[in-house]
Amino acid sequence: MREKTELKLMLWFTIIYLVLFAILAFIKGNYEFLYYISILSFLIFIISYYHKKMHLTTQVLLGLTILGIMHVLGGNIFISGMRLYDFWLIQNIFKYDNFVHAFGTFVVTFVVYSLIQPYLTKKSFQKKFLMFIFLILITVGLGAINEIVEFFAVMFLGAAKTVGDYTNNALDLVFNLIGSIIASFIIIRYHKKKHIGGKI
Repeated sequence: MREKTELKLMLWFTIIYLVLFAILAFIKGNYEFLYYISILSFLIFIISYYHKKMHLTTQVLLGLTILGIMHVLGGNIFISGMRLYDFWLIQNIFKYDNFVHAFGTFVVTFVVYSLIQPYLTKKSFQKKFLMFIFLILITVGLGAINEIVEFFAVMFLGAAKTVGDYTNNALDLVFNLIGSIIASFIIIRYHKKKHIGGKI
């Protein structure tokens, strides 16, 4: 019962912030962001409808909810005239955009694990390094699809200025990799403990 309530709260919170920021983007004529919100809304619909079949835990769904709000804030909030996505958390080293990419693939790695976990056996993780690479490659591949989505925004919505140059694209992929590596370490440790009878 508690889990159902938590899921409903997350879903309604997500719907409310998506609607509010979609209206804001429409008023500003920000069609690039409307494009992103439409894709995000489609993904949320799929996840909310199939989350049980996808074996997604409340924690993973919370991570996805946080990721969604981080994305819409990044494109719509400005600090001293600078878009939040371009804001330096550590000057000339680490941007908010970098953090979103690392956190995003961190969460998505757990989504990938949730999808494949029911089909894994004890033998599946005997070669931990191979499973580690497997999780990373799937997640980084999904991250590359995100870059293709941004490329379409550049091609058809004139979003080159907001999406960034080649260096920005490459950094997105690097931080995607970092987020996935961290999550994969945690997952392999969790899976090992789970199958040797340790407490989770």
